[in-house]
Amino acid sequence: MDILFFPIVVMIFIPGVALIPPAILTLLYLIRRSRISGFVRKISVSVIIIWAVYRVYETYMYYWMKTVIAPIRVDLLVITPILYMLTIVCINDSLYYRPN
Repeated sequence: MDILFFPIVVMIFIPGVALIPPAILTLLYLIRRSRISGFVRKISVSVIIIWAVYRVYETYMYYWMKTVIAPIRVDLLVITPILYMLTIVCINDSLYYRPN
């Protein structure tokens, strides 16, 4: 179970690392954009935007955690699975989508 949360734990202590997933997804999108349909493009762009917003949120929480004695991040129990699922859907659609 710890291996699932390891990437998010790294992002908690080094918020700049949260730029890596949207950068990879953007690169994947730019490479495959001519081969994917409009709906799949919208999904890809939405996931990239969600990751970018998460990066801003994580930076805010990083500075907030410095002001609290014992921060408990229950929000990650909701955010982490959603980010993982959206990322998997985005990668799957970008790599394996075949137009008719």
